[in-house]
Amino acid sequence: MKNLFISISVIALMSISCAGVSHKTVAPAPDTIKLEDIAQNPEGIEFNKNDNTFLLSSLNAGPIIKVSFDGTFKSFTSGEKFPVSSAGLHIDYKRNRLLVAGFDGTAAMDNDPTTKGISVLRVYNLKTGVIEQDINLSSLAPDANAYFANDTTVDNEGNVYISDWYANLVYKVDINGKPSIFWKNTTGLTGAPNGLDFHPDGYLLVSLIKINEKGLYSGYGLVKIPIDDPKSASTVSISDSQFAGFDGMVINAEGNVIGVTNNQKVPGGNMLIELSGNNNWQSAKVINAMTMTSSTTVAVTPDNKHYVINQDFSDPLAKTWTIERIKF
Repeated sequence: MKNLFISISVIALMSISCAGVSHKTVAPAPDTIKLEDIAQNPEGIEFNKNDNTFLLSSLNAGPIIKVSFDGTFKSFTSGEKFPVSSAGLHIDYKRNRLLVAGFDGTAAMDNDPTTKGISVLRVYNLKTGVIEQDINLSSLAPDANAYFANDTTVDNEGNVYISDWYANLVYKVDINGKPSIFWKNTTGLTGAPNGLDFHPDGYLLVSLIKINEKGLYSGYGLVKIPIDDPKSASTVSISDSQFAGFDGMVINAEGNVIGVTNNQKVPGGNMLIELSGNNNWQSAKVINAMTMTSSTTVAVTPDNKHYVINQDFSDPLAKTWTIERIKF
């Protein structure tokens, strides 16, 4: 995520009116999709190959919305006891689940050290959008300064992993819904877990970043964490200066990482880069890079197209958003 410079204490509980109708289409996705008349303030984006739609989260604590290629949209998620801000999204096709990293946006953004907020994992039925599980994570780390569930992924066995950017750790929720602390950042890097994804060879790749006083990424790195031995986590050696840590990131079908990084020149100055790992991700190199408008994360379609949601966090009540394809 970016340094948000916003207060959503009022927005977090606001009612969002979602208009339009989503429909299935077999046409290829366009290069840009424009959404209008919704104060969604999305941070996460995911592509649902089952019906060729995009799913967008909401920092404004609105529902996840489903977006068609023509820009029409509708509310998708429902059934929660209370609203939370949502960040990263991940689809678990095998188990018909939408996994959502949720947090208390009001507490996270109010600059009050006495309000720590919460982190939760919300699990929705991928077909109906109805909530199936609402799991409190932050209660596992009572000594953390604050909580900010940021991204989520799932392994081959159905275990879910959630990064907490403020608590500086990664949670695990097993297939039965039991949560635990999976990994604490002991790398020595000052960045905290943000983007993450599961590699089918049996490990997580987790991005560490923080935002410095200039609004740029710092303390960054990429960590490889074996799921059967998290204490053996190691940092991935990356010497290319174009890599300055990832906000959101995805492992694509080729096993490469596609992620949003900062250009280290201006806040919100973003690039989409592709990393290729060497020696089972002991090291990696940048093989593609492209400058783009401000964004936080990326969705990769089955035909390997990359889409981001453009953002301007200076106006959380903005009602126009653009999903854009980034071509290397």
